[in-house]
Amino acid sequence: MSRQILVFTNRNDAHSDIIISRLNEMRQSVVRLNTDDVPQKTLIELRLDSKSWTGGIRLGGGRVVELSELKSALVRRPEGYVFPYHLDSVSRRFADAETRHTMGGLWESVDCYWMSRPDVIRAAGWKPEQLQRAARMGFEVPRTLIATDPDAVREFYEACSGRIVFKSMTGPAALASAARAGESPKEVDFAARVVTEEDLSRLEAIRISPCLFQEHIPKSYEIRATVIGDEIFAAEIHSQESSETSVDFRQARITIPYRRAVLPESVETRCLEFVHSYGLTFGALDLVVTPDGRFVFLENNPVGQFMFVERKVPELRMTDALVACLARRTGAL
Repeated sequence: MSRQILVFTNRNDAHSDIIISRLNEMRQSVVRLNTDDVPQKTLIELRLDSKSWTGGIRLGGGRVVELSELKSALVRRPEGYVFPYHLDSVSRRFADAETRHTMGGLWESVDCYWMSRPDVIRAAGWKPEQLQRAARMGFEVPRTLIATDPDAVREFYEACSGRIVFKSMTGPAALASAARAGESPKEVDFAARVVTEEDLSRLEAIRISPCLFQEHIPKSYEIRATVIGDEIFAAEIHSQESSETSVDFRQARITIPYRRAVLPESVETRCLEFVHSYGLTFGALDLVVTPDGRFVFLENNPVGQFMFVERKVPELRMTDALVACLARRTGAL
């Protein structure tokens, strides 16, 4: 049997559809494991044989994730595991904890090329730590406040001359978790938004949950810098050409220009070093370029989307680079 490539994700991840298709064209042996199918649509059999775990995870259609055959693994967008609806809440929490413990311990035991290891992705996703690390590695970072104290936010607003934005630290993750638990969460807008004087009168609401506020940095344009292995692919996102996208380009309902970016060598090196400092082999960094030419770090997403950039800037051949890393089982780290 040829060595396997594992794609660990969820069944609705379109990025994985394309990556798997490309790997199949290269005649690579690839198997997709969706968290939606674990444990109900899989059979797990793991045996500690001498010094290593053997066995694997059997999926439908005769597909098997063979631990001893894995040469590389892509962790894209794994979500929650799915359990029977008839389980009571205590049994559901127990089953979920046991499944997470099994899968987490399993991936830690597999020696192959990872893009990237699940524990590394989790560690790299903490926004407060990201900002501190970026600042310590030489990036300029916006002044930032995380608070549940309304008075602290008002003071921060004044210190930043009335120019601050609110950002979610987790995005839609909480809603996805609620949906998996069988709840019907409300629709919430997770886009970054400018804090107004009117908002300051409603700050008592932040007492129920920590909120992140940042100095609103003037933008000439934005940069999405995607690190794949030891390569970097950078695009300019001209978000300031529309009022809709001036604060958060993800809100675009209109077409805004994307162009290939040429980063200063020092910025490119810092991006690569930042991603690799975690042990990641993939990262999607968001930067702001100010009107006076400064590069300001906003965040890094260790499992960020990249194909929307590749569609806009086809010469950034990121899918090719990613599948090449998995097929060769090579890349940084």
